[in-house]
Amino acid sequence: MEDPLEAFRIDGRVAIVTGASSGLGARFAEVLAAAGARVIMAARRIEQLEERVERLRAGGAEAVAVPCDVTVDADVEQLVQAALDRYGTIDILVNNAGIAPDEDEEIESPTSFRRVLEVNTTGPFLCSRAVAPVMLDRGGGSIVNMASISGLVAGDGPDTPSYTASKGAVVNLTRELAVRWAAHGVRVNAIAPGYFPSEMTADTLSTDEGRRFIAERTPMGRAGRSEELDGALLFLASDASA
Repeated sequence: MEDPLEAFRIDGRVAIVTGASSGLGARFAEVLAAAGARVIMAARRIEQLEERVERLRAGGAEAVAVPCDVTVDADVEQLVQAALDRYGTIDILVNNAGIAPDEDEEIESPTSFRRVLEVNTTGPFLCSRAVAPVMLDRGGGSIVNMASISGLVAGDGPDTPSYTASKGAVVNLTRELAVRWAAHGVRVNAIAPGYFPSEMTADTLSTDEGRRFIAERTPMGRAGRSEELDGALLFLASDASA
């Protein structure tokens, strides 16, 4: 019998990870690199991004930093072109970039609502659209979108209409693209986490009230740990989920 873990390896494959300067995005880039991928890390905060890249390189990984705002068409096109110029192909896209509103109002402003949807929903569409020609032409590839439990149920807490709506849209965008591109060998899936450590959840996880809120609404009684998404990511990114 062949080694069943071999299917999870992604040696030599080229992976783009957006929102890779911190939190889950940085973790995802590390995990993909550890499994053998050459990683293009994208985010708006270039200094923080370059620090992450240097850490990966110091550990022997092959990683590149590319500044990118996923809501800007030209930035997304430049990101994909940078990957192609360096490696000639793209095998994996992890659409991780996302934001939560920076206002805490009972009735969210139209400006906030539009901005969150632009980053959380339009961003993954633009990135998926940009890599699709490469993956469709070669008949293979994996796109992993970061949705959220808040895209499946009401938030009932610090989540806002824009965040839950944007993540719900990511869930159905994933379904649509998966069905549209499956026959061409391109897989599109989503991970929908609950609360995990990140800049976005820092305020909630740092208070007794926030931790109590999570514990009361989570069967395991706690927030997730970053490493607990590693298996899901590698499964979806690799041939293990073919």
